[in-house]
Amino acid sequence: MAAAGRLCGLLCLALAASAAALGKQSPVKVLSDGMWRELLQGEWMVEFYAPWCPACQNLQPEWEKFAEWGEDLEVKIAKVDVTEQPGLSGRFIITALPTIYQ
Repeated sequence: MAAAGRLCGLLCLALAASAAALGKQSPVKVLSDGMWRELLQGEWMVEFYAPWCPACQNLQPEWEKFAEWGEDLEVKIAKVDVTEQPGLSGRFIITALPTIYQ
């Protein structure tokens, strides 16, 4: 019975941890064509990526970590999915993925 209680406790802890992780919002701002003017205000670091790109997928965890420092650095951290925002990625003449602009 004690083992069942411990198992139940561990299960509850795991569920609470995963719920907290799901509730955590990414510090990376997702940009779209309609936000072009916002990019002209302040300091930005913008990653252009595609969901199918292996190099882009490998960069994502590090980009998320870097974004947590953005406020301290007074830099807005964002990303643009080139498959969904061809107009915005065209303004920056993106020719390789991932591409990071400052």
